[in-house]
Amino acid sequence: MTKIIALYFPQLHAIPENDEWWGEGFTDWVNVRRATPLFPGHYQPRIPANNNYYDQSKKETIKQQVSLAKQYGIYGFCHYHYWFNGKQLLEKPTNIILENKDIDIKFCLAWANETWSRRWDGQDHDILQLQTHPPEINSWSLHFDYLIKAWTDKRAITIDGKPIFLIYRPQKIHKIGEMFNYWKLRAKEFGLNDIFFIAMNQYQLPDFSILQHFNGVMLFQPFYTAYNFRKNSMPHILTKVKNKIINVYNYLPSYIKNNLSDLKNKNKSSLTFYDYDVVWRQIICEKINTQLPLFEGAFVDWDNTARYRERATIFRDASPYKFEMYMKQLIAKISRKKISEQFIFINAWNEWAESAYLEPDSRFGLQYLDALRSAISEYEQIPE
Repeated sequence: MTKIIALYFPQLHAIPENDEWWGEGFTDWVNVRRATPLFPGHYQPRIPANNNYYDQSKKETIKQQVSLAKQYGIYGFCHYHYWFNGKQLLEKPTNIILENKDIDIKFCLAWANETWSRRWDGQDHDILQLQTHPPEINSWSLHFDYLIKAWTDKRAITIDGKPIFLIYRPQKIHKIGEMFNYWKLRAKEFGLNDIFFIAMNQYQLPDFSILQHFNGVMLFQPFYTAYNFRKNSMPHILTKVKNKIINVYNYLPSYIKNNLSDLKNKNKSSLTFYDYDVVWRQIICEKINTQLPLFEGAFVDWDNTARYRERATIFRDASPYKFEMYMKQLIAKISRKKISEQFIFINAWNEWAESAYLEPDSRFGLQYLDALRSAISEYEQIPE
């Protein structure tokens, strides 16, 4: 039985830190609202159906999302988890789930363990919240004290009785094996035999020294396939050459830089395009050799103009019809796997600023959710 897990983005409610960094009342809806088309036919801005710019700090919002997701066959949500050595950000939606046992949805957490910077507005080196991963028991213990609440919840998504926990950038964590062993040992105190750790893979698989500590790998789409499809293409090779030229440029005397400023500016304002069909077909046909269980990823659409504007990455020609067609093929592909590996992680339920959302919008309404339900129902009955 295929289990659809939708990645759940918690940036759609205000927090004091974002007030300080981006202005009072900031949420990702601010980015979504101010997006503009960059070329003829460009579908921006993305507007939620009925102008439903909801607030995730409200329990009623979470309950409505859960009800809609279950109605269309989604098994559970995978909440992004932002933890910075004892400091949490954007935790409110997850805490609402944890504190309200009547919200009937399976869930898991994915630790988005990156440093936050002003990359949205091009200031990559302006650090907002530093991620450090101190390899110390005190730090691991503090994190465990929060995670165990999710892992012991009866709604936790499990594999072979083990609650799953995903990590976005495992290669950034020092002594990750020791951290996992400590968490597993502590988990036994709470009646858990083990934790099922999953490495999220965006580009290339981490090396064995990291993967040996994990139980599985999840392909984070569309990035995994798009990157590996493109890295050997001629445009990508030319881009690498251009980047090397830009690096040389950075060391040139100022009088030469001034004459070459147009080159630098052009590099900063170039859109990156992918073909929706090409990437999806590659997802369906690619075979990846790994000794660990492999969990497939899927994506609805992708266009991060709302965040990056003229530096956006855009997947062209997405549609509900195509999404349904490719989801049917992906479900058929994983139906040959062991039951415990028949998960698909969809990017995403509500990543509005990157146009990766299943939620209804003003153009397509419920069509993407209808497409998902149709794809699932071809293989199994969706509960009423």
